[in-house]
Amino acid sequence: MRGSERKNQAGLHRAAVDAVAACLAGEDADIHNLTDAAVRQDALLAALNLVALAAAAVTALAEATGRTPHEALRSIDRAGR
Repeated sequence: MRGSERKNQAGLHRAAVDAVAACLAGEDADIHNLTDAAVRQDALLAALNLVALAAAAVTALAEATGRTPHEALRSIDRAGR
């Protein structure tokens, strides 16, 4: 992998983290701007970064609550309905 590709991946990962932080803070305009820029740059990689970030959060929740990751994910899914 070339240095420019690593830099691109790192930038898109940072955009995913920043978008989640903006979502938690209720900053809708920032969420839109961050995700729009990331998707325009590389839509698949942006989506994969968000999935990886969500998986890490679910795993951390599972560990903190003594559940399996699948149980933690189901509890989040039910809470969002």
